[in-house]
Amino acid sequence: MDKENAIFHSLEQIESQISEKLTVENIASAVYFSNNHYQRLFREIVGDSVMEYVTKRRLTLAGRALLESNKSIIDIALEYGYESREGFTRSFKAHMGVSPAEYRKYTLAAISQKTVKEKCIMMYSKTTDGIVRELNALIAKAKDIAIKARKNEIAEYTAFWSMIADTTDSYANKAKEVLERITVISERPDEITNRFAIVKTIEDIAFQSNLLAFSVGLTVSRGQPEHIKKQWPLYEKYLELAQAATLKSEKIAGLFNELSALIFEDMRKSAAGKINEVITKGKVAVESIAGYENIKAEVRNVIICLSVPIDEVTVSLLEDNLFRLHIISFAADIDICRNPKDKPLFDNIAVFKEALSDAVGFFQALVKPTNKPTLKRTIQKQFQDIAYQGHILLFYCRSEIEKMGSLLSDEQRTIFCEICGNVNAFIQFTHTASDESTFKLIADMVYSIYSDMITLADKLNERGGAVRFLANEFNGLADSIMKRFS
Repeated sequence: MDKENAIFHSLEQIESQISEKLTVENIASAVYFSNNHYQRLFREIVGDSVMEYVTKRRLTLAGRALLESNKSIIDIALEYGYESREGFTRSFKAHMGVSPAEYRKYTLAAISQKTVKEKCIMMYSKTTDGIVRELNALIAKAKDIAIKARKNEIAEYTAFWSMIADTTDSYANKAKEVLERITVISERPDEITNRFAIVKTIEDIAFQSNLLAFSVGLTVSRGQPEHIKKQWPLYEKYLELAQAATLKSEKIAGLFNELSALIFEDMRKSAAGKINEVITKGKVAVESIAGYENIKAEVRNVIICLSVPIDEVTVSLLEDNLFRLHIISFAADIDICRNPKDKPLFDNIAVFKEALSDAVGFFQALVKPTNKPTLKRTIQKQFQDIAYQGHILLFYCRSEIEKMGSLLSDEQRTIFCEICGNVNAFIQFTHTASDESTFKLIADMVYSIYSDMITLADKLNERGGAVRFLANEFNGLADSIMKRFS
């Protein structure tokens, strides 16, 4: 029996005796190896120590028992070799990312339950197991926060928090949908479609979670002081969720960079038609909007950005504009909370967004991955990211002017409009930047915008909460730019 076959034979023995007392000695003797030699070979082929592997298999099977039976947690713990619920909970959470109770409550995904007899797939499954663990934790966090959002007791905010909770649940459900795909990848690494879907979905969740946290903070900031104080802790929970989602997205991107992709050259023939279809749906969305000039103008700007020669269409261009549509769509959702009758005006934005999302996936499949993907953003991409964040903040600044309406004096409106002009100037300057030394100049421009907005917020007194919130976002952006310079 060769070395690999001997190790895989021992895996079968472990599986057949998983609920019994297992030791390295009795497993090694069954394949006629010394303890030290067996342990060295096992780690080389499987990637874990013998007892680490045994523990992971027991916890994986315990997870299945949690989902498929009505046994108590302590009974399952005892069945798989744990003497207390506390010890089982600690080990389970370290392996699955959540406690046994959360795992059962939210019907989360199990780490792959199959024993695969191929060394490369076993080593790769360690990465996908880690992703499942991180996603389980993210889903549980999102579900818990949604429950808290629905417990809001301020009547004026009931519709808002209900919409936020529903949105949070939808992100959690999207994450659950990709868990099965991740498990498939651990067993069939050739599933290229699943890889694209996982990366796209998780990146979308991360972006949308950050947008959600920003929108929650901005909306809460518009309220009365006593309402702000009561709801601010929930906003902080949404910030935590956004940070967690961002970390998960980075880990998934790391996985994606390890995988090769198939090329479908014949899909390029349909590329031009795909973009024309997107633009047509965008024009329908523009024609449907009435009375919301800022939103209408932003949708029109997305169409303009997409109306370039087909050779200039890139995945980055499509993704950036899809993110812009997410922002616009979410702003429209908040306006619908205030004016439900206006919902039909925005229905075609969703159609436009769906078409653009489909185009993103289409063009991603055309991109040939390199053997050694570059993880670090180019300096041009960094400037694009900064400008893009500026576009987001400019959109919300202009929306705030529109929302405040007569609450602003002529002087205050003029100041606010001048600030928007300065934001636009910083964006245009950033688009033309190409040298690292420029980071400080850009940061100084953003710090100046922050200072002007704080001054305006002070003049607005209690009505300046949202302006102050936006100002702090500019300050955070300036700080992040300075870190790139230093």
